[in-house]
This record gives sequence, structure tokens and C-alpha cells, in this order.
Amino acid sequence: MQRSRLAAWMVFAGVLLLLVSSGLIASVVSDWEQANGAHGVQQLTVNESAARVSPVGSAGRAGLSLKDAELLTKKWAPLPIAYTAREQTRAVYGAAKLNTDVFGVNGVYTDFNEMKLKAGASFGRNSVEEHSRVAIVSDTVAQQLFRANLVVGKTIDLFGVNFTVIGVFDDEGSLLRQMSDDGSPNVLIPVTTLFDVQPNAVIETIQMAAKSNAVDRGESQVREALRGIGHNPSQFNIVNHELAYTRMTQWRFIQLFVCGMIAIYLLVRLMARQLSVMQTVLRSRLTRDNWTDVLIHERKALLLITLAILGMAACIMALWIGIRFHLYIPLEWVPEQIIDVSFYMEKLRGLWQQEAVQMGYVPSPQELLTDAANHLTDRLFIAGMLLGLPLFMLGARLWALERVPVYAQLQRVFIYVPVAAVIIFAIAQWAGLSYQIEPLDYAVVGALCTVAMIHFNPSEGVEFSYAQTHS
Repeated sequence: MQRSRLAAWMVFAGVLLLLVSSGLIASVVSDWEQANGAHGVQQLTVNESAARVSPVGSAGRAGLSLKDAELLTKKWAPLPIAYTAREQTRAVYGAAKLNTDVFGVNGVYTDFNEMKLKAGASFGRNSVEEHSRVAIVSDTVAQQLFRANLVVGKTIDLFGVNFTVIGVFDDEGSLLRQMSDDGSPNVLIPVTTLFDVQPNAVIETIQMAAKSNAVDRGESQVREALRGIGHNPSQFNIVNHELAYTRMTQWRFIQLFVCGMIAIYLLVRLMARQLSVMQTVLRSRLTRDNWTDVLIHERKALLLITLAILGMAACIMALWIGIRFHLYIPLEWVPEQIIDVSFYMEKLRGLWQQEAVQMGYVPSPQELLTDAANHLTDRLFIAGMLLGLPLFMLGARLWALERVPVYAQLQRVFIYVPVAAVIIFAIAQWAGLSYQIEPLDYAVVGALCTVAMIHFNPSEGVEFSYAQTHS
């Protein structure tokens, strides 16, 4: 009894982890895509590399001037560009003072970054062109600096200059955004105004709407544009959001593919088992009767076995259609020879060297958000593949060893799936994510569960129908 309960808990934990993995991967990717604003994943982020030599040869930060950003905008036209300059200062309101990260942004910033306004409004291109001294503050800054909710219209001091607050945005967000909070803006002002009060500022981060074929050529297109305005592309770090999206979503497809292929393999073995049963039945009858008599007397058994095989073949086709996908492998990771150990050793060495070069690098908020999404999806995939799948398979096998009836196993699994769905929904709500689990996830996991239960219990599988025909 205790082993049976252990098996039940293992099966439930396995089903839960498999659905949590695929469902929350989709939820995390959806939240990350939404955080990228109206352009979603169809953009590239370009960030200055700190502690490098400036393009003109003098020591300093390798950012862009406001004039350079305007030239790059024209170079990239007709697609839009959002650019950001970041400075730290104290925000002062009366006797209250607060250290803040002030982001100077242009008029299309909100097209590349989701901003949930709680009060007031955002500023547009007119405010940038007119060098308006207006500011949008986070809800945290409003509470800590003003100790009030109604702050629109109030004046704060930034860089020794008065700015009028015209809006308040929500900075809490989901678990994903909380994980990437370091470097997020506290205050937004027009980028032209920031350069008025801080002439030594530089454009640190550029967000560019992606052109066609951005997955393969996005980085080279950006480098070409930077060279076109006289800047060395090596002084900037480029993040291709479409490529990041492809990599993150691929984890879910890989998991479904593995689960589906296991189910297909077990179905093939079940089909072979049924053919073996049919062969045994025919051989036993052919020793006494001719083919005509055998087909007449065994027509019910043969019909059942044919229907079973056709049903399993249909399941295999449906599973294959659902789980097949195009695996994306970056071209730079494809060696000229099929087996080339030195090629991969060089690649790994290059990654280690890249990490050493990035020491001291200050990533942009968009990079932090992308890194957080990458880490979450990686861990969710590991939880499903290295924990969920083995737990389920071991639990199903233990159920079979304990001789738990197949119908009882299937009844429990059909209860576990909706219970797991409710738990996943609660987890998503707690993490501030949208519930994104797809019907395909349920279908593949359900097929795997059903086929595994039948496969591990051959004495109680579909063979029972043939035994009944000869009883």
C-alpha cells in the first residue's frame, strides 16, 4: 500500500512538473514579449560597452551623442528607433530627497517598452522636440518622495532644475520584471532635456525595430548601421530579441517533442505486441483449420486487432503532427565536419573569454529582462525534463509492479491533470504571469500518460479483448 501511494505521488509530481514546465515557459515568454512594448520581439537592443575607448580615440564612455542618435535614426528609417541616456541624481521635493535613476528617452520609448500608467499621461515627440521639463515618475518614487498618490502637476528638482510631474507608472510588475529590476528607470524625462541639464551625458541604449531576416542577419544589419555613422560596432553589445524569442520558445517544443516521441515509441511497441497476438491466434487455428475457416471463426479477434492497430497508427500520426518543429541551431555552432571536438572546445573557450571581457559591463534594463526570461525558461525546462519526466515514468512503472489495475491508474491520472492545471493557474497568478498553457500540452502529456499505463501493464492492456473472444 505504501509503495502504491509513493507511485501515485511520483506520477502526480511528474505530471505537474511536465505541465508546469511547458505552461510556464509559454507564460514567461509571453510576459517578456509584452514587456517589449508594441514592437514585441521584433527589435534589437544595442548597449554601450563600458570602460572602452570612445570612437574618436579619447578615453571615455562608448555611447552616442544626441546628434549621432539622430543620424542613426535617419540611417535606420523608415523603421523607428528608441534611444535612452541614463544618469543618476537626487530627486528633491521640499525636504524629501531620493536617489534616482533618471532616463532621458525619445518620443517612441513606450513603443519598445511597456509602461502601465497609474495616473497622468506620457510625453510624446513634441515634448522631446520642445525640450520640455516634464517627468514621469514610478509609483515607488511617488510614494517615497511625495508620500501621496495625487502627484501629477507637482514639481520636483532634478539636476538642480525644476520638472513638472505629468504621469506615474507602475513599477511592480510580474516576478520576471522583479528579477530584472536592477537598472530600471525611476524617472523618465525627454532625452533632449537631459542633455540640456547634463551636457556630458551619452546615449547608452538604443532599441531598433527589426528588419526582415532579423533572426539571421539582425546583428550584421545593426553593425552596418553603426559603421555608417562612424562608430565601431565592437564597442556595443547587441541583443537580438527575435533570436532570444526563438531560443526560449524552443525549450517548450523540445520538451513536447521528447514526451511525444516516447509516446510514439511505446505505441509502436504496443502495435508490435498486437501483431504478435494476432500471429499467435492465427498459427494456433491454422494447425486445425484452413484459411477460410480461420478468417470466419476469428473475424471478431482480427477486427479488434485491426481497429486497435489503426487507432494507434492514427494516434502516432496526430502526435507527430503536433510535436514536430524546426530545431534552430545558430550557424556559428555548426561545424564543417559532423564530429569535431576541437570546434566545440574553441566555442566554449570563446564563451569563457567573452564572460571575462564582460566583467564590469553594465547591461541595459532590456538585457536584464531578457536574461531573467532566459534563466527562468532554462530552469523550467530542466524541471520538466530532468525531474518531471523521470518521476512520471518511474511512478508508472512502480504502479505496474504493485499490480494497480489499469483503469484505476487512468482514473487517477485523469484527475491529476485538471488538479495540476489549477495549481499551475495559481502559480501563474502569484507570479503575475498570464496563464498560457496550450491544449497541445495537455494532449501530449495525456497521450504519454495513457500509453505508458497500458504499455507497462501488458496483461491488462488491449489483449484482454482477444482473450474475451476465446473465452
